[in-house]
Amino acid sequence: MPGTRRHALPLLLAAGLLTACGSTVQVSGSAVVGGGSQLGGANGGQGLGGSGLGPGTTGGTGSGGLVTGPGTGGSTGALVGGTAGSGTTGGYPIPDTGSGLPPGVTASSVYVGFVYDKNADGANSAVGIGTITHGDSRANTNAVIKDINAHGGVGGRKIVPVWAGADSTSNQTLDQQDAAVCDQFTHDKPRVYAVVEALREAYRQCLAKAGVVMLNDSLPAAGEAELRRAPTYIEQGYPNVDRLARYYVTSLVEQKYFTPWDTVNAQPAAAGTVKVGILTLDDRVFSKAVNDYLVPALKRLGYDPLVEKVSPLQRLSDSGSQAAAVKAAQLAFAANGVTHVIPFETNGNLSTFFLPTARSQSYYPRYGVYTGSASEALLESGVVEQKQMNGAVGFGWVPAIDLQKGDNPPNGKYSNDSRRHCLQVMSANGITFDSGNAEAIALNTCSSLYLLKATLDRKPSAIAPASFIATLQSLGTSYQNAGGVGEEFRPGVQDPPNKAYAWGYVAACGCFRYSGAPRTIP
Repeated sequence: MPGTRRHALPLLLAAGLLTACGSTVQVSGSAVVGGGSQLGGANGGQGLGGSGLGPGTTGGTGSGGLVTGPGTGGSTGALVGGTAGSGTTGGYPIPDTGSGLPPGVTASSVYVGFVYDKNADGANSAVGIGTITHGDSRANTNAVIKDINAHGGVGGRKIVPVWAGADSTSNQTLDQQDAAVCDQFTHDKPRVYAVVEALREAYRQCLAKAGVVMLNDSLPAAGEAELRRAPTYIEQGYPNVDRLARYYVTSLVEQKYFTPWDTVNAQPAAAGTVKVGILTLDDRVFSKAVNDYLVPALKRLGYDPLVEKVSPLQRLSDSGSQAAAVKAAQLAFAANGVTHVIPFETNGNLSTFFLPTARSQSYYPRYGVYTGSASEALLESGVVEQKQMNGAVGFGWVPAIDLQKGDNPPNGKYSNDSRRHCLQVMSANGITFDSGNAEAIALNTCSSLYLLKATLDRKPSAIAPASFIATLQSLGTSYQNAGGVGEEFRPGVQDPPNKAYAWGYVAACGCFRYSGAPRTIP
């Protein structure tokens, strides 16, 4: 049976449900997770000590110093081997094996872990979005590995894949499936050096504890604090959730989103009061970002938003209760005169339930969206009717998900050499895609594996996780994500994506399109 990497933006539920590794932009409603208390000795946390790899300050993270050994200080500018602070919570040290080889590496091979979802498409069908397909991520992965190994491998070593299976339709919780996968990758033989895709916090923390490098390319799931707690985790799929929350309102203001709206006829109103609602996940990461950044930004504009939070899923069978919670949120918005709805989510899973419910109630608010809303994919799947998207604006950074195929050709303005090479590799292996989501999954696989190659080819001897992360963060703009629109690797930065486009619904084509020049997300 084809393996469908859960990661992929499975869009939506399915793959989304699963947690492990994979390769895409996805993160499901269930996924999330978060950081926790502030890091840094000054706040009582065990900060990631400063080191030569980053400008950390004593006992804290500064802007992202890397911990590579035990000790008691971690002063600014210390050599690799700097230390963690003495608080009670914080990140795991990055292993520094010196001249020795780390687990998962031999003289000729690098073992990389992948998780495939046995029933991603079936899970999407179960919640009514079966037209959003995922392709065969196992075939995608094998094609990329074949190409890399035929061209020198990664720093002269061949990639050897290690597979673990997961099942979106299982009665086991996501945490239970995560624990089993992490145990396989960190204790069974062969152990893995790196994984491609790591969608949930508990899984990432388990891998970080073991010093496993995590190359992720998914949809929004982690905040700043959680990134710092897992310093071997690199996220190419999105700016972290806190960065997104800080930028969200800026993008909406630029596109004149906050104007009177007729929620009966789905069109601008001549006059009226703007009332904002936020639909989001009830977890640490999204709750923190909403409370600390999104709500304050709206209040500075004079809006006191109604916030409705919905619990993430732990198994597909929970989708009924989540759907009921989303329906209750929709009824609360309508009853309280909410005219503008901002769905701040991971991969469209909340919108999957909200929009059909709103339509059944003849409730047509104006939506403020971003890539995590999966608006174009839901529109193409038939979950959403065009009238519902009238006036929708926001920002996007994953063209394969945000745009219809005709607006995103391989040689178009939203493409790059990394994407073109990835598509050539897939074509050479007889792989084609029947949806943007399926292509996005393949592009995510390419982004992570070719990033591994770019980093180890630059400095083959830097195979220890601490040295690998330092080399990766020195790439600057020389390496670009196959599925994104811009990123910059810098010391201390674990989420390099920093570009997005203004994105909105265009009635003339019945689709979403980008506009203007790319914006920088701070």
